[in-house]
Amino acid sequence: MSEAVASTAEVKETPRFVRALKAMKDRRMAAMFLLALAAGLPYGAVLGTLNAWLTTEGVTPSEIGVLSLVTIGYAFKFLWSPAFQKASHPFPFLGPRRTWLLSLQLLIAALLFLLAFSNPGKNIGLVAFIALFAALASATHDIVLDAWRIEVARTEEDKDLMAALYQFGYRIAVFITGFLALLMAQYYGWVAVYVMIAIVMVMSIAGTMLAPEPEAPDVKGGARLSFEPGVPARERSFAALLVAGGWIAAFLMIAFFVIASFTQVPPPRGGAFVTQQGPWIVGLTVILPALGALILLLRHGAEPGEVPAAPAGEATGTRVLRVVFRSIFDPLMDLIARLKWGALLVLLLALTYRFTDSVWGSFAYPFYLDDRFGALHHTMADVAVASKFFGVLMTIAGAAIGAVIIGFIGRMPVLIIGAVLAAATNLLFADLSRGGMSIDAFMEWAYIADPLRAFAGWAAQISPEGQGAEAGERMARLMLAIAGENLAGGFASVAIVAYLTSVVNPRFAAVQYALLASLTMLVGTLGRPWLGGLIETQGYYSVFIITFWLGGVAVVLAAAEWLRLSRLPKPEAEAAA
Repeated sequence: MSEAVASTAEVKETPRFVRALKAMKDRRMAAMFLLALAAGLPYGAVLGTLNAWLTTEGVTPSEIGVLSLVTIGYAFKFLWSPAFQKASHPFPFLGPRRTWLLSLQLLIAALLFLLAFSNPGKNIGLVAFIALFAALASATHDIVLDAWRIEVARTEEDKDLMAALYQFGYRIAVFITGFLALLMAQYYGWVAVYVMIAIVMVMSIAGTMLAPEPEAPDVKGGARLSFEPGVPARERSFAALLVAGGWIAAFLMIAFFVIASFTQVPPPRGGAFVTQQGPWIVGLTVILPALGALILLLRHGAEPGEVPAAPAGEATGTRVLRVVFRSIFDPLMDLIARLKWGALLVLLLALTYRFTDSVWGSFAYPFYLDDRFGALHHTMADVAVASKFFGVLMTIAGAAIGAVIIGFIGRMPVLIIGAVLAAATNLLFADLSRGGMSIDAFMEWAYIADPLRAFAGWAAQISPEGQGAEAGERMARLMLAIAGENLAGGFASVAIVAYLTSVVNPRFAAVQYALLASLTMLVGTLGRPWLGGLIETQGYYSVFIITFWLGGVAVVLAAAEWLRLSRLPKPEAEAAA
């Protein structure tokens, strides 16, 4: 007995970061890195690289903002995540999770290959169609990957380390779809770029082959637990139908806006869409199901029971509604039952934490490459070096710093620091759009002006147009602004992934994490048409000032969440932080 107590005390005294380093030997960690690479390639190809291609074809920011809605699947992937809550596949020769990963990776590679020959200058509709399906397949891949990541994690250190490795793999994908893609586009054209990305997507299948299949989760008595037995059949059916109707209505709003934007003259204003229909879309897809789950909990209690066997001769429609209820309301009711009023704070934090990154992502290439609305008018080679080589290194460094600091001080302090940095770095780009005077002053104050300009001047030699001292100065400003923004972005990414993972119940990993991860992109995705129109009317400087102030919302919410956790009983608070 005394030996067991001593052993337990020794484990508890082992520093958190030491336990995390020991976990690096596991093959799950190598698989996590490669699978994150597979997740990042289609996102970078559809949201980033494609927008660079469109910019070189003369497409305006407002049109890019509308076209970026094809990535709405990333923001709404929780809608079909219930289909992947239970690990199953029609032909699970590698195990259900791994077989789904392999199937989706092959589909995405084929779609990226088709995109290479789509000719967006003449076939914008075809490009949108292929990009939409690539984004939907990629979002589904994310659902399965997040479920796998949570299900195979054995300890809290595993969760935090895999969150950091996810960011590293994702950033390597950004390096490929950014730095390599832009350089290849400069010298070999866009067809070669997308063929290359498709080939790398096929190579990343090695992660699926290396990954272990998660073990089936243990449940009480060997039976599936659900809130279904405590809710009358009529209420279950009404709740499922109400949610389904809300989702259909939201998708129709988005579809009508996208179609009208490319067919009506003049097209509808993006700002009107965001302010008038955006709240309805968020309400129908997020707030309505959450309120329904809360009402059912208040009416019928928060204790799940064993799922009864389906009665003989049950109608197909009734059976479908029962499955929808268990898939949608079980995870939401579990989240609310565990967190109580804190669930509202979690949902709001997920909605706002990455707003500045998700809304800005579609316009990074236009800002760097265009010569309108206060944009910088760099060459693709300049942007490849500054943003997609140097910038990716800074993002990886930010993620590494975040992972190390989490190991020492926990998730919540890092979450707040990440929110502050993500908001503040918008001011760097605001200054850059006005000529970079504050950036120049900082470089002189920090005694890095001459070394950074020398390095930037050398880097600018890659570009045929990047000769001379002026090119070095412009590149130095750009690289310093990108360094600050990407360090903050990598840091904040690790913080939010680790935080969201900590509030997910592994029994509902697919749906709960998909819901929370989707919310981190929802507001930003819906805001892109508004932001594109704002760029054309007020310029980039005003946009960066607005996103700076909006980023402050996440700072306040992160502080409120830390305060909530600090008032929990000590074991609960330590597990969450």
